[in-house]
Amino acid sequence: MSTLRRQEPAGAGLKRIACAQVESAIRSLTRQAGQAIAAEQAIAQTNAVLALIEPDLPRPIGRRDKAILARLGGGLTELTDPAHLAERLASNYKKSPSDAALAAAVKNLRKRWAKHNPSGSALSSKAGSFNPVIYRLVADMAELRGHLGDWPIDGISSDQPPRGLRRTYSKARRLAAEPITPDSLKPLAEAATELAIQLGVISKACPGMLKAQRKLIARAAESLQDLIHDNVLHAALRAELGKAASSSLPKRKPLTQQTAGPLSELNTAVTETPAAFMKRVQAYWSAWRSESA
Repeated sequence: MSTLRRQEPAGAGLKRIACAQVESAIRSLTRQAGQAIAAEQAIAQTNAVLALIEPDLPRPIGRRDKAILARLGGGLTELTDPAHLAERLASNYKKSPSDAALAAAVKNLRKRWAKHNPSGSALSSKAGSFNPVIYRLVADMAELRGHLGDWPIDGISSDQPPRGLRRTYSKARRLAAEPITPDSLKPLAEAATELAIQLGVISKACPGMLKAQRKLIARAAESLQDLIHDNVLHAALRAELGKAASSSLPKRKPLTQQTAGPLSELNTAVTETPAAFMKRVQAYWSAWRSESA
């Protein structure tokens, strides 16, 4: 992930990073098969940068680019979910279960998701035909890259951290404090991921403090995302087992217990009020920007 440079205008730096990430996503899908996860990560980083700069963009531009990013996110999720689920399956069942029915279900899912091989996410086949799914994703990325290059950034102040940081911090803090439910799990994971990326973008302002905070948030976000995939995996196993699910599947802990660890880390990382957090980051930012090159 690229970071803002001390002497570059903030708007120009955010544009540079966003454009570079979209270009990275395009390369991931066009130059080598099986790199959809790398493209997914690059698009998530682009989305976080847009959230940083969005308060300073005309509203129609922000809405337009958010819509394209949402479309890209959904399309990439369809490509990457089998790989993510296969990874969680391998992590949760390193050894074959002693229950015969469960062992068979795990084996069936492993085979099903293994069929999602790298050639399935190639732009073109050896025969020269194009993969329509990848083609549409790349076309959307190319359109987005064009839009990002035209972001109106001349009026963005470099005297303060990107204004979208407070919005993301406030959202992550609010969601972390609310009662956890199956419906709130994904928005919470997304907000924590976005905040971790944004702290990475400005981390050079105060590496010791911001990188440590970012690490805590990123670890919580990853744990929450793993839990989301585990829920999908559990549902897939139940479907495979059918009537045997109640006797073969291990009983799961309540959601509040499953999320206790990552929520504790996240709440520790966002314990400051948004005003106090931004005041601290502003102090880092001002000192960093005033240093000589």
